[in-house]
Amino acid sequence: MPQEEVIKCKIYRAEDGNNHEPQWERPGFKKDEIETRVKDVVMFRNNYLPNCYKLFVEVTYELPKKGRNEPLGISNRHGLVTRVNYASPFKGAILPGDVLLSVNGTNVCFEEKTTVMGQVEDKTTSQQTSKQKNPEKKGTGKEGEKKDAKPAFWAGAQEFKSVVSKILASKKETKITITVARLKTRVGTFKCPPGITPTPGYNLDLALLYQFKYLKLGLNMQQTGQRVVVNYTMPDSVSHISLNIGEAILAVDESVVTNLEDVRTRILDGCKENGWVRLIVEYPNTDQFKNMVRGQLATAQKTNDRPNYSLCGDVKKYCEEGVEALKNGKELDPVLKEPTKESDRKEPEKKKKESLVEFRKTTDEIGIPTEWNSKLFVLLPPLKTKDSESTDNSQMKK
Repeated sequence: MPQEEVIKCKIYRAEDGNNHEPQWERPGFKKDEIETRVKDVVMFRNNYLPNCYKLFVEVTYELPKKGRNEPLGISNRHGLVTRVNYASPFKGAILPGDVLLSVNGTNVCFEEKTTVMGQVEDKTTSQQTSKQKNPEKKGTGKEGEKKDAKPAFWAGAQEFKSVVSKILASKKETKITITVARLKTRVGTFKCPPGITPTPGYNLDLALLYQFKYLKLGLNMQQTGQRVVVNYTMPDSVSHISLNIGEAILAVDESVVTNLEDVRTRILDGCKENGWVRLIVEYPNTDQFKNMVRGQLATAQKTNDRPNYSLCGDVKKYCEEGVEALKNGKELDPVLKEPTKESDRKEPEKKKKESLVEFRKTTDEIGIPTEWNSKLFVLLPPLKTKDSESTDNSQMKK
């Protein structure tokens, strides 16, 4: 779907509610209905989440006359948005970490197999991966039956994909409105704990890390001096939603941290106790300091084990076959098979003539996808051309 179509986004904050009602008590939903839906994907425990961290978002997209049957480009797990495609009309309006509630006023459910991935784990280049088992166990007898039963939110709800398909297929529907519950992942104004002083050339933020039931932490950190810096985050993970590459974690739940083990332990303890933690992070705001942090991460990677980057299944398979072939000296069958018949040889030539490569005369500017969540991007100088070089030389002669 093209992004030029009209899209409207309304965000309701805690201070917008009437009579100081909780943020997620919105018209069209029963009492505690939204809270129940959010708790179905977030493992909240003892400590409550303040209303100032809760948002209710309504996104309306006016359907185009042509191409309205194209997918919306929203990936989710049990209603928890994990990724929004860069070409989706909802890009920037719906964010990873949002909880899908309704479509055009109809509460939606998700007919999927329930596989809880609530364990919190971290992956660092200097430590082995540690895992914590899901503390919420299924009960037995009557208690177990209550836990396994569907929440009250699902009563009367319809499957998300079927609701969207009906709207896109209907000629009467001119727009699609998706409502989501959002948990804030960044807070700009906060009280800095003792022992942390802002560094010139850096910015401070308060990042909120939630323990989603269907996502892993997926965090890789590096020790650079007295700082613990985010090296990379796995896609579709908790850290990918809340943290950015190049950010230094200075404090966890108002406790100053200076080493990898301290950060890991406090994040695990916070998630185990509350289901969410506060992280004070620091990131560079000038190209000079960004390049310096990149250099520090590169140096730290050389001294430790290399990160275990994920590979696609077929890539891993072919790599293993290639390594074995080199060890044993065997020749592998070529991937591209030579045609044996004369008719087979002529067919590729015909196809090649029919599908000629064409270049566009104009370029489409696309913003940086949210999947590239890095604070280390720098502004590159413009590419040199014959015109720019000629003008530069003429100015130097003058």
